[in-house]
Amino acid sequence: MAWLESVTGYRAAGDGWELNDANGAVVATLTLDGGPDPIPTAAKFYTEPPVITETMRKELRQPAPLPAGVTPATPENLSGRWVPVANSAKTDPHVIFKPAGTWTGSDGCNGGQGRWAADGEGTLLATSGASTLIGCEGAPVPSWVAQARLAVIDNGALRLLDAGGSELGRLERD
Repeated sequence: MAWLESVTGYRAAGDGWELNDANGAVVATLTLDGGPDPIPTAAKFYTEPPVITETMRKELRQPAPLPAGVTPATPENLSGRWVPVANSAKTDPHVIFKPAGTWTGSDGCNGGQGRWAADGEGTLLATSGASTLIGCEGAPVPSWVAQARLAVIDNGALRLLDAGGSELGRLERD
């Protein structure tokens, strides 16, 4: 799945989405084409469409418009190491957005990682994997990344926002 590893961005395209590499070339196009074919050894519920609830609709809706006076995050201006603004913890909470579309980070004790893509207009899509749950005097940076739907640069600071436009966290370049 080398093609999937090359994806660093996405954009709406007709009834689906285009996945793009770092040069903007289309790597894949995603469209809805029905459900998966049944696999005889799989449980039947895996082939049934999910029930879409209002809670799911709320989570999956388009994010709020960007706040006024900010610069939309792009793959170029997101790449690098970021730490929470005004962090007083003796631990090392941070996130590193790598240009290849992966991220690693920590709340100061627990590591996190995943993949990310930005559309250049402030929308951020990030995945995250499992993490330990050690109590820590840090900032929940990996949670901010995983929950963010928008990313903007505001006076040099990276602001991660949820789908409603509420700030999850504010970081500065390290």
